[in-house]
Amino acid sequence: MDVMAIKQIVLCGVLVLALGLFIFAIVQRERSKRNVRRMAMPQKIQLLNELAEPFGFCYVPKEDVFTTELYAWQRKQGYEALFDKAASGFNMVIDAWPVYFDYEGRTWLIEFWKGQYGINTGGEVGIYHAKEIVPPIFYPAAHFDAVTDEEMPEISCTLERKEKKVYCLCGRHWWLTGFEMGTFSKPKDLRMMVTITFRESGMAQAFYDGLVESGRPKNKYRLCKNEVYVRMDFSVKVPWVERLHRCLVQTQNCFNCFLYRVVTHPFWNTVDRMLFLYFQLPSCFRRMLRLSRRQPPRFWGRKKGMCR
Repeated sequence: MDVMAIKQIVLCGVLVLALGLFIFAIVQRERSKRNVRRMAMPQKIQLLNELAEPFGFCYVPKEDVFTTELYAWQRKQGYEALFDKAASGFNMVIDAWPVYFDYEGRTWLIEFWKGQYGINTGGEVGIYHAKEIVPPIFYPAAHFDAVTDEEMPEISCTLERKEKKVYCLCGRHWWLTGFEMGTFSKPKDLRMMVTITFRESGMAQAFYDGLVESGRPKNKYRLCKNEVYVRMDFSVKVPWVERLHRCLVQTQNCFNCFLYRVVTHPFWNTVDRMLFLYFQLPSCFRRMLRLSRRQPPRFWGRKKGMCR
């Protein structure tokens, strides 16, 4: 058999293999569509929440966003400033506003975030405290634990994108979050309004004093008895090197949002899109639910929390 004949046989084999893979992909895609369409909406929501639970999140049908479970694995890890510094490495381009204050012998941290989390537009409000008073010089290296159930304040959070509501969530929480899947945003186009109701007016005053010391304009927050209102409608300034890196990350995020919508066509709502992706490309589904800057432990408990 001459060389030309061998080449033709190899070429035919490659073409047959490629055709077989293409046909398999089409069949698998149609099967995935049928699996989604056959399920009733309550069943879809239940399955999506079961799949999202190990990642520390659950789906809120009313707002069409993912939010943090009360007993998510991230609660045990607490918070360190290093998490924010590593954000862009996880395709997260976000604005952060940390507020430190001392109250009852401990340093507390309430931090606000908004921006682009991979292919998600989202916002966060986290409540933490150290075991003792931490001098300001050690804030960047200090570890803060998530508050206990008894210490959690009532939080109401509304995120807007170009003056249109993305979500509105409320409840007693240690880390109230909201992530809208498949929406691309620049952090500067987002505005987050938060109201935190503390159990005691003294703590509200201490938090207000921390807001003053944070250096932000006083028209961004106000105090009324044991309730503090915060408006985060600004973007954090970063060095030009970081701006360039964020621009590159955002370019990838924008493309991934487009790709997500193309791959999950013809579905239009988050439940159908995500379940279709789970049946079609499970690895992509898992990657999209890694919404935290913190790395999950190899094993963690699965105590159920509340999902509104």
